[in-house]
Amino acid sequence: MSTAVEQPQLNTIQPQVSTLPVPVYLDNGVEVNAIPLFSTDLVVITLMFKGGQWVQMKKLQSDYAIRQIKSGSLHFSSETVNEQMDYYGATLKAGATISYCFLQLHCLRRTLPHVLPLLCDILTSPQYEQPLLDNAIEEGIRAYQVNEQKVAQVNKRLFYQQLLGSCHPAAQYAHEADYHNIHHEDLQRYHQQILQLSNAIIYVTGKVDESLLSLLNTHVGHLPCKQQQLLQLSEAPIETSPQQMHQVELNVPSVQSGLRMGKVMPDNNNIHYPAIMLTSVILGGYFGSRLMKNIRERLGFTYGIGSTFLPIPRHNIFIIATETPREHVARCVEEIKKDIQDLQEHPISQEELTMARNYMLGQFCRQTETSLSLSTLLMSQRAYGRTLTDLLYEQQKAQALTPHDIQRCAQQFFSPEEMTITAAHGKPSF
Repeated sequence: MSTAVEQPQLNTIQPQVSTLPVPVYLDNGVEVNAIPLFSTDLVVITLMFKGGQWVQMKKLQSDYAIRQIKSGSLHFSSETVNEQMDYYGATLKAGATISYCFLQLHCLRRTLPHVLPLLCDILTSPQYEQPLLDNAIEEGIRAYQVNEQKVAQVNKRLFYQQLLGSCHPAAQYAHEADYHNIHHEDLQRYHQQILQLSNAIIYVTGKVDESLLSLLNTHVGHLPCKQQQLLQLSEAPIETSPQQMHQVELNVPSVQSGLRMGKVMPDNNNIHYPAIMLTSVILGGYFGSRLMKNIRERLGFTYGIGSTFLPIPRHNIFIIATETPREHVARCVEEIKKDIQDLQEHPISQEELTMARNYMLGQFCRQTETSLSLSTLLMSQRAYGRTLTDLLYEQQKAQALTPHDIQRCAQQFFSPEEMTITAAHGKPSF
């Protein structure tokens, strides 16, 4: 005789963060956000410089200025920097996004006193040695040439240019000639104007205590720094093409075509953003989304399809992206429109809503579960003047949304007729 198995009771998890960094200030006024994690001897120091590609004066300027910052300084050659970093087991990572640049040092707590002088010299007096810059430019050209053979990469560029206008900072994609047009003086100029401590916030994770903060203050806190004031990123004019569909032919072999749909939406500070974010998750934000179930599982048109957001100052760019055989592009567009229209015409089930909310909450937990992932999240949000409190509020609002809230949001913000569509096609190899 079989007995029914009692199902465990599931508890609702509320959005929360266990560790909230409290800002402290070095002697020169630079803000430091410390997120302690005493179970490791690793220390990660990240400097975030507001601006990124949004304020560069030439294409590629921000990217090369931050990535090449360790190629020699006033007192240390590039060889010395690399040898010392290797000797002490330290690494430097750098990169540029649309809204900020970052320089990140990874090292052990006990070797930090030896590594910090190198970091400070790199910060204040990078030399951007020409041979290393030339090598980096050559590598960039080769990467560009490879990407020009990929339908998804070409279509990505086409999408942003048609949606935002070719002069918009977020649509400024480099061509091969731009690599030859970047010079040592361009990097120095960007460093002098953007990569300064007066425009920086520091995030420290790992074995952080009073002695570490004192050490940081001894070295970084006594560097020259004007009154700290982060750049304010101004809104850029958007010039969306009046034509909805744009296609381009590439002279490269490719069975797949790159396909994108999307539009400009309100930024994260908008009162409707939690509903917009959750509606995007339901539509195409995870493996069980409507687009995946329809276009991948039911129709078999693609290996994967999804929707996401690209934040820019004052706006969000909503994007649906996939790759599909050329003969399925038109049908794929129609099916995407049908999935959106279904959200507009019918309230979703409570089960589907709960699944999407739980997924979104799980993603938030992943972003805040470690000190390093939390600092990365805080840094990216700070670039747009947002705090962890804003993020928690968004999650709490999303958890309270109803099926009718999602339907109204889809009607108000997800009109397919307002979306720009781009496709990049290759030539069959047979």
